[in-house]
Amino acid sequence: MDKDKYIKLFRALANEERLEIILKLFREGELCASDIEKSFFMEQSTTSHHLNYLKNVGLLDSRKQGRNVFYCVNQQNITEVYDGFLKDYFGISRS
Repeated sequence: MDKDKYIKLFRALANEERLEIILKLFREGELCASDIEKSFFMEQSTTSHHLNYLKNVGLLDSRKQGRNVFYCVNQQNITEVYDGFLKDYFGISRS
């Protein structure tokens, strides 16, 4: 993975609201966007922005069901990125 992708990923996690969304989804599993919005008392547009940002950097997956969009943590991608970062920058291999 190139340096820019790591920077985008860490920038996503550096935002407190986005980090809280990731942690909530990790603990509770898949949730629809409106439930996430209500949990954090955020405006719909702010919630949408954060969810799209997290999805675009590969931290979340989504699926549409009717009018609802459900989000979940992309655990496989997070593990791959974490392992790649450790290997690329510190020479550490977890496998």
